Amino acid sequence: MRKFDKDKYLKNLKFKKNLTKYGKYFYIGVPCVLAIVAGIYFAYSKFTVSKDAEVVKTTVGDFIHGDVVIGAYINGKYSNTIPGKNDGYIVDKIVCDNDASASWDNDAWGIALTNLAKRTKCNVYFNKVVSVSEKVITTMNNNPSMFATDDPDNNVRYIGKDPSNYVYFNCNDYSNPTADTCELWRIIGIFNNVTKSDGTKENLVKIIRDESIVDIVWNYNDVNDWSTAKLQYDLNSGTYYTTTLKNDTTRNAIESVVWNLGGSSTDNDVTPSMFYERERGTTVYTGRPTTWTGKIGLMYPSDYGYATSGGTTKDRAVCLATELHDWARCFSDCKGNDYLYNSSLYQWTLTPSSADARGVFVMHSVGNVRYETPYTHYAARPALFLKSNIQVDKGTGAKSDPYHLKMQ
Repeated sequence: MRKFDKDKYLKNLKFKKNLTKYGKYFYIGVPCVLAIVAGIYFAYSKFTVSKDAEVVKTTVGDFIHGDVVIGAYINGKYSNTIPGKNDGYIVDKIVCDNDASASWDNDAWGIALTNLAKRTKCNVYFNKVVSVSEKVITTMNNNPSMFATDDPDNNVRYIGKDPSNYVYFNCNDYSNPTADTCELWRIIGIFNNVTKSDGTKENLVKIIRDESIVDIVWNYNDVNDWSTAKLQYDLNSGTYYTTTLKNDTTRNAIESVVWNLGGSSTDNDVTPSMFYERERGTTVYTGRPTTWTGKIGLMYPSDYGYATSGGTTKDRAVCLATELHDWARCFSDCKGNDYLYNSSLYQWTLTPSSADARGVFVMHSVGNVRYETPYTHYAARPALFLKSNIQVDKGTGAKSDPYHLKMQ
């Protein structure tokens, strides 16, 4: 018979008690350790660093590698993942703490970091690259008071004294546009079924230069024919086109379209909608063309009329029911809440008189529209249609933050 070992029995009894007491911690702790190990493995498998260029690349957000934490924001909202390289996003900005600096490496699709001294978090802000038309529509949905669609063709138009419709155009470098390297232009709106030079139709964005070029004659020979006008030649073939437009990137962004040259026989009793109809009509002075195909034109009287939001005394409906010739008098709410109006300028339009061989309609500095002889020197603000593949990658449209165009 085996001898009873009291000491061994007591040790076994103590072990069983301890196992019962601490076993639950074992069963909880082991899975936690395994989860942590798996998480670290997963994070490191998705997050790599090139030591030479200090490029951090990741397909997910908020994973830690050494002393760097990356947070992703897509269209202003925090995201657990960052968009892929070919998903149509660009990096708007990168904000790092601890005085670290960062830039985005598009080829590596990651961050290039400098001045990394200690544990640092960098937030990367991604914006979707959209066409100019898509940007305008999104803005209209978010801020409908800045728009109207009440002309006969339901074109989308910016309205008001100073809407956020600014855009950098005619830039030296579109990858880094600034007020010093670009001109400020303004988006008039999206125009439906514009006929292009190849005969096809497309909805296109129309823009106009915020400031006028030098005062210039509409035509030297006092003939109101835009197809042969001196100003038309300057804008499309002459000095302005070859010299003032800074590069082929700008020239290639402009769509060649069919511009309507219909006229009006009078400047009295003509409301914005009446001008709109006549501009697109076929009533012209004898021998004048009804259309012209090219890249750069001017605004129409109807563009000016439909750009008003009206005010408290005369609202938009009253303004649109009033002839443009009368806006100079008791209709300060109409011209004063119209971003195309300039109290310092007489501005040429594209529209001729159909009754006078020398008449071209002008927006006067007092706010009314009437026709003048084309040999007079007035301000000219070039207007054009952007090609539909031009995109917006930055900006809010405010004067302090104009839209940045991404050229194709």
